[in-house]
Amino acid sequence: MKKPKLNKFDLFVDKLIEGFSKLPNFDLTQRDELAHKLFNIVSYKIADISSYKELVTKHFIPATNKAVYDSKKDIENSKYRQYLDLKQIDFKETMYDTIRLSYVGLFHKLENYVNEVISVTEILFDEFYESEKTLNVWTKEHFDFNIRDWQQFNIVHKVNWVANCVKHRDSYPTKNPKPKGYQNINEEEKIRIDVHEFDQDCQLIIPFLPIYLQLMFLFAQHKMFSEELKNNFDPEDHFTISQNERLTTIEHTLKTLIEQMRKI
Repeated sequence: MKKPKLNKFDLFVDKLIEGFSKLPNFDLTQRDELAHKLFNIVSYKIADISSYKELVTKHFIPATNKAVYDSKKDIENSKYRQYLDLKQIDFKETMYDTIRLSYVGLFHKLENYVNEVISVTEILFDEFYESEKTLNVWTKEHFDFNIRDWQQFNIVHKVNWVANCVKHRDSYPTKNPKPKGYQNINEEEKIRIDVHEFDQDCQLIIPFLPIYLQLMFLFAQHKMFSEELKNNFDPEDHFTISQNERLTTIEHTLKTLIEQMRKI
């Protein structure tokens, strides 16, 4: 009997729910409006990037290759071909240009996701504890971690770097610092990435999304628990001991998640 095809979307969402089930006092699939919104943000973005990858690799690139082939045939059969130096015409450049522009779209989707996650996470925790400090300020002060630093994670750095080179450097790899694997790239030639590499990068971005959401949620929990301790000065108090134990657990989990993300 033929096994049913695995639903990749379900696999990623199952892992997302499993990850959040380990966090105290939170159920990602609960009926709370903001928790439900978080679940929908990450679920939608997983589906969005998956479909974007399919659109680029299965439709844009084949259509581009056909157009390039047709254009090459027209030029080769042109009555003016004797005036043309066909060796000087790079027919593949249009295909590479399509892939480069696809990285611009990919980073735009990732940036929107990050902004949404940060915003909703802060709103969710503001319901429990008001604070003058933003989550980004807190992570900088207590973890030396900038939550919008695109260079700290390999795959995000690469996607952001390619997108910026396309938008601001006419696709030449002159923007610094360069991501891992591109330090010695020829700056005199435009960036060339094939469709297989784009597909792989999308596959790396997808598992990054739920881990990033978990990371932001844990930062927010650490912020809330720490600020709740501000007015409690008795180190032997049961509440203080309990909160410090929570903070120790969260800090350990944060360290593990950050290391995991930096390997992607």
